[in-house]
Amino acid sequence: MPDNTVMKLRILIPVLALLTFISFAHAGVVIGGTRFVYPEKQHSITVSVRNKSTLPWLVSAKIYAGGNWPGATSAPQATSALVATPALFALQGGRENSIRIFRADEGLPADRETLFTLSISTIPASKTSSDNVQMAVRSSFKVFYRPEGLNGNPENAYREILWSYSANQLVVKNPTPYYVTLFQTRINNKSIDNAGIIAPFSQRKMDECQKAPRCEIRWQTINDYGRVMPPVVNILNLK
Repeated sequence: MPDNTVMKLRILIPVLALLTFISFAHAGVVIGGTRFVYPEKQHSITVSVRNKSTLPWLVSAKIYAGGNWPGATSAPQATSALVATPALFALQGGRENSIRIFRADEGLPADRETLFTLSISTIPASKTSSDNVQMAVRSSFKVFYRPEGLNGNPENAYREILWSYSANQLVVKNPTPYYVTLFQTRINNKSIDNAGIIAPFSQRKMDECQKAPRCEIRWQTINDYGRVMPPVVNILNLK
């Protein structure tokens, strides 16, 4: 076997082993939701964490203000407004535990939702040998703090966003007090991966539909219970 082929195999085998381990690690611990709503009147909310594997895992949880999703108005940063507990715990194989999120006595806007990020990291707690590489798997989940008495229905907010075209950019405006998550978004039949969110009472620009005579936008969202809502279509004639 040529030397370069041997070298490639020496590099490839550890990489494949690492990828296999990461895939297994990601499948080991399951979080009970993809997004969470914290109503103002509730003392706390609960996030379930289940270990589907036979191995023990270490789980850590932390809350940040803001988020990294496209359209977020601020990057994740330390906050004391919400607290996740326990911050670190061991989860035995086949068992389930809960992370509770509490609100501290810190002022938050009363006229709109506020975005937080729940960051959960998991790593196998079993003994390791020199042949294994233990890597933490970190996942981020949206947490929306929702004040009491906001106008409108959060489930219909995605239907109320407004699309326009200005200065060679597509503009989407959210006139509601709720965050809108763009899901299964297609623009001129092109799938927009990770289309992101639109913050309350704000707008964002997208580099789509440039030099096109028309712009057809199709989008859906996910409601508070994880259900995918029916699609909405908007067509802009640009010429």
